[in-house]
Amino acid sequence: MKKLLKVFTAFVLCAAICAGSASACVIFPVGRIDKVGSTLEIVEETEDSVTIRKTDSAPFKILMFTDTHLATPTQRDPMKAQRKTIEEIVKNVTREKPDLVLVGGDNVTSNFNRMRSHQFARIFEKLGVYWGGVIGNHEGDQALSIRRDTMVKIFSSYDHCLMRQGKADVDGNCNYTIRILNADGSLKHAFVCLDSFDEMSDEMKKEHGYDPSEGVYDVIKQSQIDWYTSQIASMKQEFGKCPSSVLLHIPLTQYADAYDLVEKGELRLLWGDKRENICCGGFDSGLFDAILASGCTKAVFCGHDHTNNFGVEYKGIVLTYIQQSGYGTGGLFKKGIPESEWWQGYTRLTLADDGTFTHEQFRNNAIGA
Repeated sequence: MKKLLKVFTAFVLCAAICAGSASACVIFPVGRIDKVGSTLEIVEETEDSVTIRKTDSAPFKILMFTDTHLATPTQRDPMKAQRKTIEEIVKNVTREKPDLVLVGGDNVTSNFNRMRSHQFARIFEKLGVYWGGVIGNHEGDQALSIRRDTMVKIFSSYDHCLMRQGKADVDGNCNYTIRILNADGSLKHAFVCLDSFDEMSDEMKKEHGYDPSEGVYDVIKQSQIDWYTSQIASMKQEFGKCPSSVLLHIPLTQYADAYDLVEKGELRLLWGDKRENICCGGFDSGLFDAILASGCTKAVFCGHDHTNNFGVEYKGIVLTYIQQSGYGTGGLFKKGIPESEWWQGYTRLTLADDGTFTHEQFRNNAIGA
């Protein structure tokens, strides 16, 4: 009887995996993808950094997407939502022809996501554009998900992916820097990418006064803060300056602090709106203080909150959300929400030689309107 039960369990699991793989196969087809190409060259690579340089004199353009949530189709998250997400990414990259694409996490989620991770990377290979970014709290959080480090290894195995695993003695996966050089070899801008994890451990919850049964988002660890500080110091020493931004998935507690001041009339939003609660980490672990102390990191980009897209300057640092990009979140198709009310889109940055940038946010349904 036990042997029969094992055989049955194995059969069910195999069938589920096959079903998941089949679902993954049909999510991504979007017809012909024209090659955009790239004007970047990789100058240097280490275990926790990639240095790139633009080979022409045109402005350096970056497109940022987040929370695509490419998952196994369900009634709540139908296949057409997944297909729409990829179609819009391909359309926007093809039209904008960016030098670099950055993703803000919760990119490929749910169970059976090994194949979809490969498919996601192949989209950018077909487009011929370099891309990087971070992973979010929903990568690897299901029983049959691949592990977070496995996903990073899959992504980084592709020629156009700049994502790196990072050093083994630093907590998390995907802690690395993208260093962008000017034609003369000076540093234009650096993106310091950090893993913001998913949920705090029970021990950490108890330590900070939370009930272990309560869901509390995690925070940046001290080893990551020390690593960030060392990266900034290294770039300052090498280049004499370090214009930079931090990219992570879960917003820092300072996002909520800043918006409290907006509500009090003491700060104003630079762009966008707050449409939902700010779901930041459970406590301030010290990264923001390290950013202030660096003197050269002037912006933090995050995803996570699907309908927040605001930016605000707080203590000299611009805290901003990337425009949310996934159509599977919010039940848009199932609820029959009119397309005119959809918020999905992308963020565009244009970098100047001195490291400053212009910031623009776009909703797909407003492009060309």
